Amino acid sequence: MTGARGRILESIRSGLVRAALPSAEHAGVPDAKAGRGGSIEAMVERFGAVLTALSGRVHRAASPEVPALVADIAAAHGVRSFLAWDETELGCPGLLEGLAARGLARVDYRMPTDPDARIRLAQALEPIGLGVTGGHAAIAENGAVVLVSGPGRGRLVSLLPAVHVAIVSERRLRPTLADLVREEPRLLDAGSNVVLVAGPSRTADIEMALSHGVHGPKHVHVVLTA
Repeated sequence: MTGARGRILESIRSGLVRAALPSAEHAGVPDAKAGRGGSIEAMVERFGAVLTALSGRVHRAASPEVPALVADIAAAHGVRSFLAWDETELGCPGLLEGLAARGLARVDYRMPTDPDARIRLAQALEPIGLGVTGGHAAIAENGAVVLVSGPGRGRLVSLLPAVHVAIVSERRLRPTLADLVREEPRLLDAGSNVVLVAGPSRTADIEMALSHGVHGPKHVHVVLTA
């Protein structure tokens, strides 16, 4: 077999030989059974280990500490403005006021109905570097945050900015997605969109070269609040 098709297929064969799927032992991730007992500490440990292995960052903080923590994350990434869910949906009273007091400006992202106005707003929002959301739950087994979109919980906040900070109460940790669905069988009816975010977006090309942030945030921070 010759030509471009042959080179592409040979590249795929070579990549498959070199590639290795991550195991439970990879990068120090605890066994998947850890965290299934349901204790908060076991689930926090499991969640943190898995998300870290997926290039995410996990922080633990009491609610009053969250504004300073988020401001530090913004400063580390050179960010001065942000998009955010409504305060009632963030699960952290006083967060928006605390960020404003630290010099961070919240930008309105509500899309107008006029198509031309939507394009202009999307272009204006493109440079915004930080998106701050709450989280419906967090899954210990796979290091994912469950986001349920709806009024005050816009999808754009977790998709457009290069840095996504999700704030989730430790009480909303669940061992597995199956546990969460058994507890809330109508979860998928709760909003217009339900997604699981497990670390930065990842895209691999045909040569198995992995890139972060091509189709979403490059950096994901999850703040677990007590």
